[in-house]
Amino acid sequence: MKKVVSIFLLFTMFSMTLYSIEYVTLSAELKENLGGRVNIPFFYGTKDAPSAFLLNSYLAKDVEDFLSQYLDELNGLRNSIDESEEPYVEVVIESEVGFVSDSFVSFYSDYFSFVYHQAHPMTARKTYNYDLTLSKFLNLYDFLGLYSEDTGRSFKIIKETIIEEINADPKIYFYESIDTIEPDRYYYITNEDLVIIYQLYEIAPYSSGIREFKIPLVELGIELQ
Repeated sequence: MKKVVSIFLLFTMFSMTLYSIEYVTLSAELKENLGGRVNIPFFYGTKDAPSAFLLNSYLAKDVEDFLSQYLDELNGLRNSIDESEEPYVEVVIESEVGFVSDSFVSFYSDYFSFVYHQAHPMTARKTYNYDLTLSKFLNLYDFLGLYSEDTGRSFKIIKETIIEEINADPKIYFYESIDTIEPDRYYYITNEDLVIIYQLYEIAPYSSGIREFKIPLVELGIELQ
């Protein structure tokens, strides 16, 4: 317990004194009840310390809700099946940070689950695009409105890029086109690209996986520092 408190105080000190945002990866193996592991980023060091703490809190709440959901499901299985059987639930959270600056953070976390008697595992990719200056998450429309040269033109480029990629290999998709790009469509950014995400089964079968479409930031007139 003393070690945990010391680490927390160290992170708090960093958040109050550093002038650029950094992150570390927090990892844990799940050994009781649920099986699996959790890897998530922890952000610190911004001049606007409360903003980084808010971002960490939002992510921690998502992780807690996810693990609690499947712990409840495991307990329900134990009460509903034969005592000779031992149900299992495996959950994994893996994260990938795409972009970090003093004003904006973008990353995603994959929430993987595999439940006893389930046909196959499921993964949901949730993205986090957080403006540290505004202390708020930006959906796709908000992000393009703030950072692109022309929001309408940017949505047009994104749609055309996705349709072109679908048409390049149509056999792995359900559809040959898409009607629109929703303002709240999941996305994240890297230093070079805006990445649009479609979840399992949204536009393609399970075997095609989560679909990602990359659009160079320069094509959208976006320059991030």
